[in-house]
Amino acid sequence: MAEEKKTATIMLLSGDMDRALIAFMIATGYAAMGMEVKMWFTLWGANCLKKRQSFWHKLFRRKKYDKAKESRYRVLETDSAMQDLVELVNTGDSSCMSLSRLNLMGMGPPIFKYLLKRKHLPDVEELIQAAVDLEISFTICQICVDALGLSLDELVAPADVRGVSGYMQDSTHAHINLII
Repeated sequence: MAEEKKTATIMLLSGDMDRALIAFMIATGYAAMGMEVKMWFTLWGANCLKKRQSFWHKLFRRKKYDKAKESRYRVLETDSAMQDLVELVNTGDSSCMSLSRLNLMGMGPPIFKYLLKRKHLPDVEELIQAAVDLEISFTICQICVDALGLSLDELVAPADVRGVSGYMQDSTHAHINLII
């Protein structure tokens, strides 16, 4: 009789670099052991999957959504200028994440990245690529996508969009469930 493949779900709530590093290290570790891993991203945790865009690009670009594609997971009719404002001030992406402690007025992340590089340890971008290579599935919370006006075209890795019931289903069937 074949043994059932163990599964893990990891939800990343935080947009902090150190927490994202830990979430991806744990996820890639489980996947390297042969486990099926599903990562969920909510609120600021979704920032680590966003493509880098400059402040000026965000300020002067005009979003042109494919309504057929976007309407599957967003209600475009309820979008507002406040979402554009939040996106403008939300620097997003994995290279702009702060630290949860010792942020040192913005100097903490470059110092931490230097330490990681000096010790030959992967940064968040490298861990995201490793997770993709290990076929870890990424899912972003539908409410987060709709409320923040995120588009799947703005992500560095493929991701699904599902609601809380999808997370409940995944976490209930998982052998391990972590919230970071």
